[in-house]
Amino acid sequence: MIEQYTIGQLLNKYTLFVPEIQRDYVWGAAENYKEVLLPFLQALNSNLKGNKSYNIGFLYSYTHSKVENYVIDGQQRFTTIVLLLYVLSVREHVDFTPYLCVKGPTMRFTYNVRPQTETFMRRLFQSGKVSKEEIVIQNWFMPSYSSDTSITSMVNAVDLLSNALDNLSEIKFDKVLNQVCFWYFNVDETSQGEELYITMNSRGQKLTESEQIKPHLFDKWQKEKTQSDDNTDYGKLWDTWEEKFYSKKGEHGISSVDIAMNTFLRVVYEMEAEKECNDGIPARNEILSLPLIARYMEAMLAYASNEWPNLLTEEIKYRPQRVLKSLIAEGLKPNKTPGDIGKVERVFRNIVQRRKYHYTHKDVLSFLHSYSKSSESFYDFVLHSQSPIFDKHELDKIQIYKYFENTPDLQKRIEDAFASAEATNVWSGNISPLIRWSLKDETNLFSIDIVIFEKYLNKFNSLFGDDCLNKDMDVTRRALLASEFHDYPRIFRGHTNTSFAKEKEDWHILFLDEENVPKLKVFLDRYENESSLVQLIESFPADKNYSEFVHIPELLAYCKEKRIQWWWDTIYLISGSTANSWHANIHTYKYFLSRKSVHIFDKWKEMEFYHLSNSCLYINHKEQNIAIDVLWNGGPKNRQMAIEVFQRDETPNKIEKYLHPMLGLEGFSWNPDKGRYTYYFDSTENEQEDFKLMDAKFKSVVAFIDETITI
Repeated sequence: MIEQYTIGQLLNKYTLFVPEIQRDYVWGAAENYKEVLLPFLQALNSNLKGNKSYNIGFLYSYTHSKVENYVIDGQQRFTTIVLLLYVLSVREHVDFTPYLCVKGPTMRFTYNVRPQTETFMRRLFQSGKVSKEEIVIQNWFMPSYSSDTSITSMVNAVDLLSNALDNLSEIKFDKVLNQVCFWYFNVDETSQGEELYITMNSRGQKLTESEQIKPHLFDKWQKEKTQSDDNTDYGKLWDTWEEKFYSKKGEHGISSVDIAMNTFLRVVYEMEAEKECNDGIPARNEILSLPLIARYMEAMLAYASNEWPNLLTEEIKYRPQRVLKSLIAEGLKPNKTPGDIGKVERVFRNIVQRRKYHYTHKDVLSFLHSYSKSSESFYDFVLHSQSPIFDKHELDKIQIYKYFENTPDLQKRIEDAFASAEATNVWSGNISPLIRWSLKDETNLFSIDIVIFEKYLNKFNSLFGDDCLNKDMDVTRRALLASEFHDYPRIFRGHTNTSFAKEKEDWHILFLDEENVPKLKVFLDRYENESSLVQLIESFPADKNYSEFVHIPELLAYCKEKRIQWWWDTIYLISGSTANSWHANIHTYKYFLSRKSVHIFDKWKEMEFYHLSNSCLYINHKEQNIAIDVLWNGGPKNRQMAIEVFQRDETPNKIEKYLHPMLGLEGFSWNPDKGRYTYYFDSTENEQEDFKLMDAKFKSVVAFIDETITI
């Protein structure tokens, strides 16, 4: 039965051992002090006020022999409590050794199957030393202790506990011994007829799924093993699994081991039940059993070596683990086909990447449940299953693989080439265009020519491969514009502005557009090197849409994120993701690019460009604070060209006085709000004519100022 015992009662009634396969004691490690040990002490201090008992969770064990109860879970907490009692006994001058029978042949609690650790604990508890500095210089402290994780952690724990207790007034020897409690559960003694109502552990959190399920599993096995020839020591095996997780946790905290075990149990449950269980597994269920879990663990460790470490995370978040489950399913099969494990991983990784929102998790579980019991090869089973997780494209590829199975070298070459293409960010698993272009007979899948496929793949990768996406691709973009791809540029999913494609998803959408698939083939057929792209660019007519972006490289270069925005029926170049960044009216910027080295006026500095507030080009007088702005989309309706003359760093009344002669130039008016003399004139709606018109007006204004205005 599950009974609540104080620490004193446990030490009096039971002899508890930490088996060798259990993980090391780690709560005392310095890196765990703030996150684990100190909160544990603070919780004790808060809950030991008065005479009320304080339960700190479950302590699981199983009977290994008549005198040995092996601890299944609760080792970290119980070891910490024992070390705490030792430190308190030294501080309060209490003889601690009788409680643990330190001087007897068998201590009440020890790492007895680890002789070195047991010897250390006996010597420590008899030494009366509680500081690390004193402990490590004792004659009995062997050099080998320093490389033992449990021992070094115990030394640290004793030292840290001794220092921390100065500020924890409620933690006393008698209170810890007689008020701190565990729910003690020995799976060999219980009939497990009652429900587990206790749901809180030492951190005040809900017990993890594995903590709740474990006692039911062991109790169930105790009832069943008498009718079985299975002599497996599942208690020790469970410890081995946790130790495996623990050894792989890396920089993750201790909690990651519990999370990994919880997730693994959910994987087993979901695959057997064929249903998603993201709200947790029922503690009592007829699906899970220790032999079943052992089979799954064996399959996972043998067949999913690259995937299963993903279970180790400190985030308690549901993850479907579809690829891991597919690899486990392969490992569970009664008869395995050589090479299928690689096929399973590649196909499932691809469909998860490409189709994760187009099928249900239940469909995956149903397929894998059936496949794990099948003797068919993976490709045969997929083609016979008619599972909705495989769409036409996936089935087409598998049919091709299957067709060439009698020529294994060619089959592998096709599989490898397809896998290489699927893995690229732009194709993102869907390589149907590449396959279509490689068929000698468009109506026959099996007419595929792998040489042609590889040719297209190599060409594509040289332009749009993963290494290209972060490089300057503007020549390629200009060539695509010159090839008149459908709806390019466009507003891609997730964008608010028109884009020339920058993210991998943009390219994926562009090239999978059915109208663009034949255009891309023609484009790749023409492509040999950069010179071939330049030929496309140079031959593109100037009167076509977006031709300026083809012929003027500075326009795309301005758009760092490759986006433009339309205002007032005019394109604005955007340097960032939105127009809140630097931007430029395309007419103004093209005028600036074409005239910046042409208009050289003796008394004026070189042209510069202002990238905000509708954007403009401007020139400054070399000697006076006079400036001229030139812009498009001016006037009351933002549909006119404009020239504005103003005095920098002067008050409006001085500006009006100094620049008053501007009113003598036909068409100029004074704008007191801006402090500028402005001349608006209508566009001819022909950009080259507009540029000539602006040239004439611009020159006349500069000449007028040079001749007329004196400051």
